[in-house]
Amino acid sequence: MTKETYISQLLARADQGECIIVAGVGCGLTAKGAVGGGADLLCAYNTASYRIQGLPTALAFLPYDDCNALAFSIAPQVVAAAGGIPVALGLGAHDPRRDLERLVDQAVELGAAGVTNEPFLGMYEGDLRRQMEASGFGFSREVELIRIASRKGLTTLGYVFTPEEAVAMADAGVDLIGAMVGGVTSGGSAGGAATIDLSDAIRTIERIIHALDRTGRRIPVLPHGGPLNDVAPVQEVFRRTRAMGYVTGSTGERVPTERAVREKIVAFKAIRRGVSG
Repeated sequence: MTKETYISQLLARADQGECIIVAGVGCGLTAKGAVGGGADLLCAYNTASYRIQGLPTALAFLPYDDCNALAFSIAPQVVAAAGGIPVALGLGAHDPRRDLERLVDQAVELGAAGVTNEPFLGMYEGDLRRQMEASGFGFSREVELIRIASRKGLTTLGYVFTPEEAVAMADAGVDLIGAMVGGVTSGGSAGGAATIDLSDAIRTIERIIHALDRTGRRIPVLPHGGPLNDVAPVQEVFRRTRAMGYVTGSTGERVPTERAVREKIVAFKAIRRGVSG
């Protein structure tokens, strides 16, 4: 199936009221669960690799690992578990040792049908962000990554934090927009704290949608992060915006895994052994 057909099918289902779900996964087991639940697209990337190890997602944005090597290391098990569902690999566009064309080709060689720009520079602010932008290793590298992948016929998910970034991704030919609201998703034992409230998140989503309207392209906007940490706040987003779907991360992997394991161990511990007299 071409990506054009795939995106057209997603839009048609969204027009019928269906929610487009992109599931971020860090291992084959959670990939199988996401497929079983009906995910439309799987994404495998370095932050998912961290969280499935029980580590804070935010740690993956510090320079302790090669983000692309991590994504490539988990790609085979996620692709194998996908059962025909497209898999997009999160690629770090800012690594000066990596040629972007070759990086995208490596993702394809591993079985990926798509690419996303994760990790993304939008997590950083202040002088670090300014220095990266001034050196040519800023957001423009993420846009170029998406441009290359789109040209090669891959499905592309572009994460953005602002309306201006969304327009730049649209100009690069992006297929889906991941609207980041408040950075790392809050909740769970290793989750961050929400940096904005739901109302602010909804305003950001609407500004991104309006900016994309002005490009003349119909690009599904899928929010992620911050206070969107459970079904209820995501339902509120759909009630108050024209978002077409949602990107799960910790909400579809770390948090439910922690909860399910804890509850099952509690149930086993509650068993009373028979005592002979």
